[in-house]
Amino acid sequence: MADDLVLDTAIRNWVLIPLSVVMVLIGVLRYFVSKLLRSSQTPDAKIVKEGQVMLRARNLRAAANFIPSKAFHSRKIYFCNEVCLLSVYCSFQKV
Repeated sequence: MADDLVLDTAIRNWVLIPLSVVMVLIGVLRYFVSKLLRSSQTPDAKIVKEGQVMLRARNLRAAANFIPSKAFHSRKIYFCNEVCLLSVYCSFQKV
């Protein structure tokens, strides 16, 4: 049979352990650098809500031919009221 592979203690102490420590430190450094470079600003809730309403209204307009007219008109009224409520809500926030 083949002889067992034995790792020299000097190689372990002076090569593998420092190499492992350096790799862990590089991983930690990469994590913190990416955390610093990421934007930490949270978007304004009003802007997000208005954007979602606009997307839902656009999807309704695209699906207008596929849903019954009664359903389309009720959703259209809902979105019109939603936009009006958003504008009233925004005007109260500015005061």
